Amino acid sequence: MLNFEEKKALIEAIDGFELHEISMGRINVHYPASKRDKKIIVKHLHPNGNAFVYAPFLEVEPLDKQGYVNVKDYSENEIRVLLLEAKDFMDSDEDGYKEGLTKIYQDNSGEKLSLVYENKMWVIYTGENLEAVFPTIESAEGYLLDEGFFEA
Repeated sequence: MLNFEEKKALIEAIDGFELHEISMGRINVHYPASKRDKKIIVKHLHPNGNAFVYAPFLEVEPLDKQGYVNVKDYSENEIRVLLLEAKDFMDSDEDGYKEGLTKIYQDNSGEKLSLVYENKMWVIYTGENLEAVFPTIESAEGYLLDEGFFEA
């Protein structure tokens, strides 16, 4: 188990986090660049080494009602991985997609199209030319399937 100072140093080593002192010597860690409503990535980092990391994407660990997991007994590597996963999760929007996400599709003749998540829309490009824009990934993929394209 890492102590308070070790956990604090681990958190400070990750870009984009801001430490905020709260009551009883505890620290909350904010991620201001979060694309989600949630900005607190670590809550209640306590001098006794206890802390909670925002991880609503976890399916196995017991989470509190706000989506945080207790990392008091986690190893350094487990905490680092969890923090980076939480940061990636907070970098995605409420739909769960990160700006700029790109998927490549091709047809049987080898022609390729790019499906890109931009400004909360799904944009299909032929090279650099705009082909079509869709509000959901399902509608974009439906169009691609209808046109004979499959994910490469």
